[in-house]
Amino acid sequence: MTVRGLTLVALAVLSSAAQAQTPTETTHALDRVLTQGEVRPLAAIAAVRLRHGRVAYSYYGGFARQSPDGAVPVGPQTLFRIASISKVVTTIGLMELVEEGKINLDHDASDYLGFRLRNPDFPQTPITVRMLLNHTSSIRDADGYTLPPDQRISEFFDAIRKPGDPGYHFAHGDGHAPGTWFEYCNLCYGLVGTIMERASGERFDHYQQTHVLDPLGIDGGYNRMVLAHPDRLATLYSHQPRGWEAETDTQPLTPSWNAASLASYTPGTNGTLFSPQGGLRISMEGLTRLARFMLGHGTLDGRTLLSQHSIDLMQTPTWQYDGRNGDCPYPIASYGLSMARLTGARDSSGHETRPYKGYSGDLAGHLGDAYSLHSGFWYDPATGDGFLFAANGFPDAGQEQPGAYSSFTRIEEEIFTALAEAGTSAP
Repeated sequence: MTVRGLTLVALAVLSSAAQAQTPTETTHALDRVLTQGEVRPLAAIAAVRLRHGRVAYSYYGGFARQSPDGAVPVGPQTLFRIASISKVVTTIGLMELVEEGKINLDHDASDYLGFRLRNPDFPQTPITVRMLLNHTSSIRDADGYTLPPDQRISEFFDAIRKPGDPGYHFAHGDGHAPGTWFEYCNLCYGLVGTIMERASGERFDHYQQTHVLDPLGIDGGYNRMVLAHPDRLATLYSHQPRGWEAETDTQPLTPSWNAASLASYTPGTNGTLFSPQGGLRISMEGLTRLARFMLGHGTLDGRTLLSQHSIDLMQTPTWQYDGRNGDCPYPIASYGLSMARLTGARDSSGHETRPYKGYSGDLAGHLGDAYSLHSGFWYDPATGDGFLFAANGFPDAGQEQPGAYSSFTRIEEEIFTALAEAGTSAP
């Protein structure tokens, strides 16, 4: 579906109507990013600046989706398919099972999956759950990382798939044993979702809803067909010369899988169905609650889901780039259990992991990049400061304006820069 472009004036009107606060330098800066930051205007920017764990500034500009009645403005409760920030929420669910003693991070993942998971180049080296979480497993996304309900995730690793095939999902011939080399891998989180299903006996989307999202009071979910508020869901668009093209989550919603195949699905056979790596729909209100949960060391509003020890494990890097132990196009130079740290260290592209000029912090969190959306979930565990955002309506993947000084996109750098000084005084 293609939506003809809104004018710059219309986007500015939507921005002013949505954010409902006295215009500030930050608001004007983000208005400029929304309308002029890319080769064509973005569809939406939603952004929150936290200081000491509290919302100090927020911005909502552009539209969540087009409808027959006109553009629906983006707001605090707009649900975005938030991409790889989903990994953090998936890992919270996993860590609950770790605390229950059902999963050991350093145990051979094969025993939890029910099939032997080994890189044929290193048949004697177990691939552990921790390696799946920190992208050092030697597993590769190859030609895809999602399968329908009637297929098993083990099929990704069938012996009929050989090195050189587009569907071969192991690193081959590079000499890097599991645990020694970082290479970003979404399929690993499909394996994590499968492990969670086998350990809990519940389908991944159900487990996450009942054990993570509902207890934290976070609206949204991994299954768009059962969202409590589907009217809040944003459509993700790419902005082409001919207009905005819908990428996913168009209204009326249609299921990814047919009801019959889901009804006959056996949990623990294919955890990729609801995209543990990127399929969470969540709002800025939800990301704010998530940040408060992490800053609260596993407790939010008196409800404890994880111990401080588990939160520390998630945030603490288990891999750090040393110049020769990884390759990643993103601004990642250190990584823990689904979480990166922005310390300023150089990533494998040679860029410093500084989201804005003058940055000298230690933000923990994750970025998101899928379906022409870029998102950020970043907070400082020591100070409670944070940067939360979703920007929708980029050009096609790979056509974004590159960052001026980092491996973030130019838009992400500009959002960070605009938010850096926001909320230092009352409006």
